[in-house]
Amino acid sequence: MNFRFKTREVLVFILISLGIYLVFIFGFAWIYYDSASIEMTPYAKPFTERINFEKAVYFSIVTFHTIGYGDIHPVTQYGRQVVMLQSTISLFFTSIFSGFLVYFVIKRPQDVFTTKKVYIRLRKGSYFLSLRVGNKGRDIIDLQSKFEAWTIENNTRVRAFRCEEELPDLEKILYYDLKLDDPANHALREAIVDALRNKTLLHMKFSFIGNDIKTGEQVAYAKYYDSRHLSFGKMFLNVYSWDPNGRRKNFKWGNFEKIEAMEPPSAEAFLSRPGKTPA
Repeated sequence: MNFRFKTREVLVFILISLGIYLVFIFGFAWIYYDSASIEMTPYAKPFTERINFEKAVYFSIVTFHTIGYGDIHPVTQYGRQVVMLQSTISLFFTSIFSGFLVYFVIKRPQDVFTTKKVYIRLRKGSYFLSLRVGNKGRDIIDLQSKFEAWTIENNTRVRAFRCEEELPDLEKILYYDLKLDDPANHALREAIVDALRNKTLLHMKFSFIGNDIKTGEQVAYAKYYDSRHLSFGKMFLNVYSWDPNGRRKNFKWGNFEKIEAMEPPSAEAFLSRPGKTPA
């Protein structure tokens, strides 16, 4: 596993956080020092010692971390208000720092998504069960996918179909297609026809596991559907175009869910003649 990219991200985040932390510490220390709003506590020896900037920095750190040794304390109303402000800021800073550190170290943003529906598409004379997968984050490689379909009968899950296969790398867009005219997928086609005829409620799940191309961390995704999410269609509308150098450009994620409508006779042929396609 390649940790270089993630290590760089974590180090940059820590350095930025350290910079913000030092701004808070020295900024508040200067406020305490410049306003002469803190003094040595009488029982601290020697209590007559003048508060210099170094001790103001010490008091700022102690206050920021809510330690409260008591050897230095605010002596003016203004000083007490600044202490309350700094203590409040420290709580939020610590929480945000901890949360984002976990985010960078452990988690990858959930940039993967699929169409809200599963489509029965007619392409080049064949029917396919299709969905479109999108990715707005880093590329995902070594994808292992799984598609399952099942019904519930007598409070028991009855498998109708299961398929596992490797998928191409997920860069920005990936199409997942199961050819329903394939004899190996006949059981799935029959189950879909029964579901569309309202004979049963078909449950489906699409999932995959892959690896982030830069960090090597494992990425898992799963989406559940049922037969109420089935819809007919043909070609998905384009989400992007290509430039002369073969790179994707002009992304229009608003087209992600859009698809050409299937003609009613083709949809009827799918329902009335399972296993066949229109002439």
